[in-house]
Amino acid sequence: MTSHMRRFWDRRADENPFYFVDNRLEYRHPDLDRFWADGRRDLDTILSSLGVSIGHTDHVLEIGCGVGRLTRVLATRAASVQALDVSERMLELAQAYNPQLANVDWILGDGTTLGGVGAGSVDVCISHVVFQHIPDPSITLGYVREIGRILRLGGWAAFQISNDERIHRPRPVPQRARHAALTLLGRAPRGQQDARWLGSAVALDDLRRAVLDGSMEIERLVGEGTQFCFVLTRRVERPATPRGASPGDR
Repeated sequence: MTSHMRRFWDRRADENPFYFVDNRLEYRHPDLDRFWADGRRDLDTILSSLGVSIGHTDHVLEIGCGVGRLTRVLATRAASVQALDVSERMLELAQAYNPQLANVDWILGDGTTLGGVGAGSVDVCISHVVFQHIPDPSITLGYVREIGRILRLGGWAAFQISNDERIHRPRPVPQRARHAALTLLGRAPRGQQDARWLGSAVALDDLRRAVLDGSMEIERLVGEGTQFCFVLTRRVERPATPRGASPGDR
């Protein structure tokens, strides 16, 4: 699974990293000023929607940093940032575009876990437009459980998932032959029908169970039923398991 995802996103990074991080941009001529400015706006939208803010003493983990669009903003607000991505090429570009970020540690992820991030070592976890591209929702739910592991007690996570199954279905391509020709000429994006781009939605009941398994609770949920469902979770003390019951009986 790791190599499968890494190959796809390494290729997208070589093709057009800015568009595949933010496909609101024009594919052939992405506006880079807008790209970086929208990183700040998108982060502020998530945080304000969920009613949280990042403090100057916070140690932050970002899941799916891409070329550092949000990382650049996080680094100005937090004490430190661990910026994780499954794509080695995206991380190379992130470091090239953000050489000034002395408080950022760039981490190559394994595509399924937060291995390499210590348990209880993070105050804040952030992720945006990342989980929606994972084809198997069970992997996304595994990441949610991992978030609970790496957060300190009282720490919080703000992340986006999709709840809209329709978004993840293959789309009809008008004038398919012409579109194929344009992709070969580099005039249209590749990979748009690939499962690693289309991703998957996460059912909220499954999300709630994963949050509980990660010793967290959901404090706020905004945008239920949409592609942009923002979730705020917080690490809490796990309640004692009643005698005779298994952890799964909680």
